[in-house]
Amino acid sequence: MSKMEVVDLNAWFGTNQVLHGINVTAEQGSVTAIIGPSGCGKSTLIRCFNRMHEEIRGARVDGKVLFDGVDIYGDDIDPAAVRRRIGMVFQRANPFPTMSILNNAVAGLRLSDEKVSKSELHERGEAALRAAGLWDEVKDRLDQPGARLSGGQQQRLCIARALAVEPEVLLLDEPASALDPVSTLRIEELVGELKDRYTIVIVTHNMQQAARVSDWTLFMLFGEVVEFGPTTKIFTSPDDQRTDDYVTGRFG
Repeated sequence: MSKMEVVDLNAWFGTNQVLHGINVTAEQGSVTAIIGPSGCGKSTLIRCFNRMHEEIRGARVDGKVLFDGVDIYGDDIDPAAVRRRIGMVFQRANPFPTMSILNNAVAGLRLSDEKVSKSELHERGEAALRAAGLWDEVKDRLDQPGARLSGGQQQRLCIARALAVEPEVLLLDEPASALDPVSTLRIEELVGELKDRYTIVIVTHNMQQAARVSDWTLFMLFGEVVEFGPTTKIFTSPDDQRTDDYVTGRFG
């Protein structure tokens, strides 16, 4: 079952068209990886999945992004409501530096229209930190600033912040690109743990990472889809020679 479906999506920065007729689906309870060389449109595409692209001055899209069959770009759709249900974690960890670990985890809840008591905030913050695999490491220092955590812990704190508002889809834009190998492995393990509860889309430059964590892979070049299919097929018997050249390191 498709949780999200992108249909004939085009995107621009001003007059510069950066995505051309994109069609892709993200299946319920699966991980979809988006791969391709720098500048091919990966991050732009994932930002279109929850209407972050339009936050950039002069940016626009046309086409459809269907979420449970409803076009999130419809005239009657609230972008803030979309972003609560389709959470996003960026390439670099961005916790609020002076805010405590617990308050970082529930920052999205505090900013939402949802009325949440102090006790419920703590409960949901703990649940989010547990889901992000961070609770056991921070439970005795929840009042300390989030900026005191290591880089890998800060990224998991940002994942916890996204999970606290209870989204249905989690978008990860190169979440481990700035991390050491040990922290990268923990993020990859976390993706595997979370996919039973969330539909996950991950942008990555790391071919081995895409092969390890994803069920489906989309390969892009110059803002277009070259090939989309099961990860095992993309990496072992792709239909397009350009895909084979890229995943085997002959270019890119």
